[in-house]
Amino acid sequence: MNQSNKSSKLNLQKYLTFYQAFCENAFALGIYSKLGKQYLLSTTDHSENLQLFLQQSETLDIDWDRISEQNNFLSIENVGYIQFVKLILGANDEEFWLLGCQRTNQVLNTHEQAASLNFLSHIASCLNEDYLLAKTVAGMADELAVRYEELNLLYGIDEVETFYKDNDEHESLSQLIKNCVDYLNIDLGALLLPDQDIFIHHLGVDTESINWEQVKQGLISDLFGYLTTNQETLVINHDSQIDWTDLDWSMPYKLIAAPIFKVNHSLCGILVLINNLNKQDFSNSDRKLTEVMASEASKLIQARHDPTTGQLNRRGFTERLDKIIQQQKTSNNVSCLLFIDLDQFKLINESSGLSGGDHLLKQVSTLLQKNMKSTDVLGRLGSDEFVIVLNNCNLQNAQTTADRIRIFISQFRFVYKEKIFEISTCIGVVELNKSIENFSQALSAADLACTIAKEEGGNRVHVHQLTDEAMLKHEKQMQWVGRINGAIDENRFQIYRQKIQLLQKDPEQEDHYELLLRLKDENDEILTPYHFIPTAERYNMMPKIDRWVIKNALTLMALEFEHKPETKLICSINLSGQSFCEEGFVTYVLEQIKHSGVPANRICFEMTETAAVSNLTQAVEFMETLKKIGCQFSLDDFGSGMSSFTYLKNLPVDYLKIDGYFVKTMLENKIDHAMVASIHQIGSVMGLKTIAEFVENDEIFKELKNMGVDYGQGYGIGKPEPFVINY
Repeated sequence: MNQSNKSSKLNLQKYLTFYQAFCENAFALGIYSKLGKQYLLSTTDHSENLQLFLQQSETLDIDWDRISEQNNFLSIENVGYIQFVKLILGANDEEFWLLGCQRTNQVLNTHEQAASLNFLSHIASCLNEDYLLAKTVAGMADELAVRYEELNLLYGIDEVETFYKDNDEHESLSQLIKNCVDYLNIDLGALLLPDQDIFIHHLGVDTESINWEQVKQGLISDLFGYLTTNQETLVINHDSQIDWTDLDWSMPYKLIAAPIFKVNHSLCGILVLINNLNKQDFSNSDRKLTEVMASEASKLIQARHDPTTGQLNRRGFTERLDKIIQQQKTSNNVSCLLFIDLDQFKLINESSGLSGGDHLLKQVSTLLQKNMKSTDVLGRLGSDEFVIVLNNCNLQNAQTTADRIRIFISQFRFVYKEKIFEISTCIGVVELNKSIENFSQALSAADLACTIAKEEGGNRVHVHQLTDEAMLKHEKQMQWVGRINGAIDENRFQIYRQKIQLLQKDPEQEDHYELLLRLKDENDEILTPYHFIPTAERYNMMPKIDRWVIKNALTLMALEFEHKPETKLICSINLSGQSFCEEGFVTYVLEQIKHSGVPANRICFEMTETAAVSNLTQAVEFMETLKKIGCQFSLDDFGSGMSSFTYLKNLPVDYLKIDGYFVKTMLENKIDHAMVASIHQIGSVMGLKTIAEFVENDEIFKELKNMGVDYGQGYGIGKPEPFVINY
């Protein structure tokens, strides 16, 4: 910044007022260079003599070489006295003169000169602070302006979240690159994901001088390898011999290249911005912005990949699958879909823990890749389910490939912590012919074929045929999908409640219920969850249902508290594993609780042991978040799993619901009686309350009470009834 710009940031007028208050004859302050050039002047005297002396001259008619800190007081004829103080501005300590002008008929004595000089020195110090502050504020404003433009670039799409949600990976990444090119006025922006065979590029205004195919080869052969090794942003500006140190980069372009990472933090691609040599150099701000955009690209990619195996997740795979299906409608190519389910995954997960299960999934992913072509697409839908699109493969060859995969996996031995496991798999095969309309239909058919393989004994391949008897069952389930959606839209679900009674204390101390769901069908018949929950679970509709239940259950509870503040009501609300694993679900629950005004300690969320153990990390995170506001948790069907006690210490629950399978036969079966007793005992040791399900008669009721079980629930205590507030 030049000196004129420096002095223009200062306001002398406000200090002239103070100067006049200190020296009653003071009339002007000015800033001049070391050679007398005027940069800034503030005066209350506009006399002709002053105008001639201070304003009309290029430089003051003074012998500036004689001015020093010791010789700084001059008398100017027809003007008055002028004092000089050295003024230092900025971090570079640039020197100026601060002039103070006084008019007086008397000669100032030494003491008066010293006092005046001291006051000017204080003004000079304040001016320096003013300048530094102004520069800091200006710098912050510039930085904010840059950040604002970056945000416009990153989120310039009308609604970025909506855009990325409604468009597939390729379209989203393409939009990201186009934003870079347009915003930074780049000649070429490119994104390379070699493993996925994705090469996206956008040309700027100057398109003729950029040879994309030549650049692409250089990026793949040289640059990608360099960033794989170094994993940090590379900038090449002036001289390739200077900027490019590890490899010979001979292309006549300036560039910025930033790495893009997968969920396991390994490099999967690069984001590159390229300019011709006649463009100005890439700045540090350009580099930072490129890194931000590469990070955004990483997020888009990671959102479509499974963190455990690194393969496509459900979202990423269904996008690719749907694109393949749509492309085949206009071509003669035929591809096939394999739906692969591991038979022993739950056993291994329970025996070896989540870490063992993750190791198995990674190794199975590697085994599957060894039996695929480079053009095939592999994904993991969740838990132990994998899917593969065999591109350009007819049904006969697909069946052969599926059987080869089945044998390959059955011969594999999984070793973990000195334990050896044999595994097998069931595989459903479906041809992606022109009768397949979309990915949902394809996955449903392949899943159905896999289910049939399981029902036929497991460790086998089943090819989907339109004549399958199971197809009728599938069609019935698809009808239920529409009926469930209709019930939600038309508010035909109903909430029932069943009493949970204290056994060891006065039952009146609590008014505790489990909330149950019913569906009023199109003929006003009330249907139990048995009719619709299996379909809802299969087609991942449980989060939608659970959201309806939570919202309406809290509404009913709020009415109860509003009309009966002294109520002792506690309600247990059932949750599916699909729900508490869904991103954003816990936020929805927190918002609904806050909106309802229901005390959090009167809300108990109930999840099955199987769902909690199968999704242990997500379950614990969900529980801990809601327990912070006071919610309670109940573990349903406890004892049905193979490693119940092993996992119990990891789950922050308040209640154990003893599986009714043991309770209803505990009087006739000594083993079941011992199971109920042991579950209650371990619960008591851990400070948990126990609830026995299926309490169907007085004899079971009395035995549970004698055993010390805290609560009972069943038809012997109370049947489910509509949860209705009558006020």
